[in-house]
Amino acid sequence: MTIKKGEVFAIETKLGFGFLQCVGVDQFGVEIVRVLESIKATNEISQAEVDLPERYTVHFVVKAALRRKLIARTGTFHIPKSYQIPTKAREKHIARGKFLGWHIIDKKTLKRETKQELSPEDLKLSFHGHPNDTLLKEYLENNWRLENWK
Repeated sequence: MTIKKGEVFAIETKLGFGFLQCVGVDQFGVEIVRVLESIKATNEISQAEVDLPERYTVHFVVKAALRRKLIARTGTFHIPKSYQIPTKAREKHIARGKFLGWHIIDKKTLKRETKQELSPEDLKLSFHGHPNDTLLKEYLENNWRLENWK
């Protein structure tokens, strides 16, 4: 099963269909997807909607999700020229139930830097890790945004 760069997939939620665009594969073979802004009643999307800024970028096991019919192919679209795959991500640093700050992670080296406060640029960083389809659906249904994740 081949996944093409630029290919868009629909994921069904309680609100309608959300969309994921494959933008690459990481060094471990996991697909990197843009979670697109649109949520629609049908699983059809246009290039204009794909060109809108994404909600966030995450790693997602597209091939496994396709095999299990958790997502459906929608079509192949151009990746916006202004889009760059993020090189950093963030996650909460919690130890023994206590919030100690934020880890800013370099995705290639996995080196972590701890910060107490996030800059405006840091607020735009996606979370680190590989969410499953259930978590992605929940985020879409609740209109979860990076800017509000503090």
